[in-house]
Amino acid sequence: MSFKELLYKFEKENKRPVRVGLLGAGQMGTGLISQIEKMHGIKVAAVADVRKDRAYEAYQEASVDKALLVKNDDDPEKAAQAVENGKRIACHTSDMIVQIPNLDIVVESTGIPEVGAKFCYDAILARKSVVNMNVETDVVVGYQLAKMAAAAGVVYTLVAGDEPGSVKELYDFADTLGFEIVCIGKGKNNPLHPQATPDSVAESAKAQNMNPKMLAAFEDGTKTMAEMTAMANGTGYAPEVRGAHGPTVEVADLPKVFCPKKNGGILETRHAVDYAMGKIAPGVFIIITTDQPKIMADLNYLHVSHYGNYWALYRPYHMANLETPISILRAFFHHEETLATHTAPTAETITMAKRDLKAGEKVDYLGGYTVYGNIEKAEVARQEGLVPLGLTVGGIITKDVKQGQPLHYSEVELNESQTIYHLRWLQDKALGYLD
Repeated sequence: MSFKELLYKFEKENKRPVRVGLLGAGQMGTGLISQIEKMHGIKVAAVADVRKDRAYEAYQEASVDKALLVKNDDDPEKAAQAVENGKRIACHTSDMIVQIPNLDIVVESTGIPEVGAKFCYDAILARKSVVNMNVETDVVVGYQLAKMAAAAGVVYTLVAGDEPGSVKELYDFADTLGFEIVCIGKGKNNPLHPQATPDSVAESAKAQNMNPKMLAAFEDGTKTMAEMTAMANGTGYAPEVRGAHGPTVEVADLPKVFCPKKNGGILETRHAVDYAMGKIAPGVFIIITTDQPKIMADLNYLHVSHYGNYWALYRPYHMANLETPISILRAFFHHEETLATHTAPTAETITMAKRDLKAGEKVDYLGGYTVYGNIEKAEVARQEGLVPLGLTVGGIITKDVKQGQPLHYSEVELNESQTIYHLRWLQDKALGYLD
């Protein structure tokens, strides 16, 4: 039975739609509301955003009837009754989304590591399945959140449509069929400027109707590195070098470039995560191989792009928030995840100095003026004492750090009051990394 059929069946039997709660009404969140409005049997019933009236405005931007909107910032029970009557709740606090009892599933869409950590943690404790669009949180504490969700009997998952989820779909397809998967990866269409700031991208952001912080996080590489980290940790793959290789590649050359060096490619190993600059974006890819003669012949007969004994499975798009409903429905109806980390993480998004940092300075935010992210093997990050990017936000630099250098735990005083700090401590403890 298709998800559309399941939604019709659910609404007929329950006389109501599936009710979704959403935290974050920015570009991604508003797009999600808009897409769900075009679907039958599911509605975003409550939205929270810290910005005044942003949740209310997001509903309107998504073409929701203004007569259905109710502002409620402090009374979950009244909100629940309004939801029962078919109304939509607009509020400011994440607590409201977690506490409204008759929401079926919740979604995080802020992109802020600490906000995402607290929301996912609170949702799991409230026995709500949570679909996390916030990869910046997941790469720090995704293992711990997945472990907690399993113990609570709910689902914690990243999303279809973001590159990690799209790669995982290709990975699962090929893995199920018995192919060896040599490399997984994504395209990057923004130029890579590690020193990009909201100021330097302001004009371009305005032209694209984007938040300058978001665009800066794309251009400085943070988003790409976090996305690769999530896909690595969800599959067991790892980057070969700090920052990955990131060559400029044409689609037809994917299997020629992302194969082992002994076969003419760039890889030292056969289980790598990487990215490609250029026209690969906004797509994702995996490189497969097989030694079975008939399968090799059939792949070539079917014109699957290949080089020697390597073939590329390439998906030329990812639809980000617009595909997120698939993960919501998969979690709600089948109690299944799209992508989550269940084994010891293989990769880390480490913190790099965007400029010379002086002792006493405060780390600002992702896509800001002080730091950016870079992918590294998790084992190397542990051995060298490198700090995960999501932990450093709000921390105080304790020793001068040169531009382009990674931050070590000994060089930053972390904000130990944050939920993400405590979840990471629990994660490291569970994995045996702490004494």
